[in-house]
Amino acid sequence: MTLDFKKASQSFDQLPFKERLQSIFSLLKNTLTIVGRDRDIVKPWVRMMIYHFFMVSFFFYAWFGWFYELPGEGWSLFAAFLLFLYKHFYNNRQEMRLSWIVNETLIGHDPSYKGAKKDWKQIKSQTRKVAWLDIAMAFVDKAKYFGSGFMYMLIRLFISGLDEVWDLANHYLIPSVAIDKLDLKPALKRMKKLKDEVPETLVGVFGIDFIGSVVARVTIPTYIGLVILAIAAGYFGTAYLPSSSVTVSGSAVAFSWVPIVAALYIGKLFSTLFERCVTAVKVIYFTVFYTKITHPASIMEELQEELVDYLKLKHVEQVDKLDEQELEEKGSVRPATT
Repeated sequence: MTLDFKKASQSFDQLPFKERLQSIFSLLKNTLTIVGRDRDIVKPWVRMMIYHFFMVSFFFYAWFGWFYELPGEGWSLFAAFLLFLYKHFYNNRQEMRLSWIVNETLIGHDPSYKGAKKDWKQIKSQTRKVAWLDIAMAFVDKAKYFGSGFMYMLIRLFISGLDEVWDLANHYLIPSVAIDKLDLKPALKRMKKLKDEVPETLVGVFGIDFIGSVVARVTIPTYIGLVILAIAAGYFGTAYLPSSSVTVSGSAVAFSWVPIVAALYIGKLFSTLFERCVTAVKVIYFTVFYTKITHPASIMEELQEELVDYLKLKHVEQVDKLDEQELEEKGSVRPATT
């Protein structure tokens, strides 16, 4: 067993489009059935979605302002910029609270969102560090498209030594901080030992990436469909929408860009909210896995077997026997945690 996650042959992003969606919603349904017994579990999730809704909507409101001279478009763009800058810190705060609520539910307590906020105050510093780590890894992931440079070298130096445990940290860092209140250095050290603590019933599914790049594989076809419809609306809707002249094969054609911007807004909103859903499910799933590995005796007895089936994706019909699938190596550049 290595420290790097390997991709399952039936990872969600390898399934046909319809089954990708079905697999996500099956896991989501099962997640809420198993560990969503406490209604407070959705509160951090909903807050993340509201935050991202406003971030995207403020930006596109300002963009629509170019066509319709909407009031406050400059302030809207500024608000979107501030929300964008702070999003990693906000996401990690809510993910920590979500992870804590999940763990409290598993051990038989009755957690509340207020309790999660109170508990989070103990790990404010660690949360900020995880957010900065997210930003650094996101920068490294994006930098591969632009070549190496001085900033890239600095970031790589900053995260040196993390590569060997990044796949584990990517999935288990949130619960290790939220549950055990570990600082980053001891948390990352623990990642190296985590594989040795996996119970025998879950050895087959530890270190398997079953999600893959499912967000991109679902949202890209959505974008394509929306843009095709928007091009048609931009061409035929010039009598009703602000339009300009576009040169096509040497001829001037009236065209409205408003439907294109609207399509991009709908697509971005869908992709952002869908990503938040997938991220929340991953936080819940790996919090369950982390608790099952590190604190198995604390889990309620009636949930023990049910959680093993949940972690093996027994209720996701689109994935057949996760622990017996062929595995393939992933790329050398790891994705960001959020």
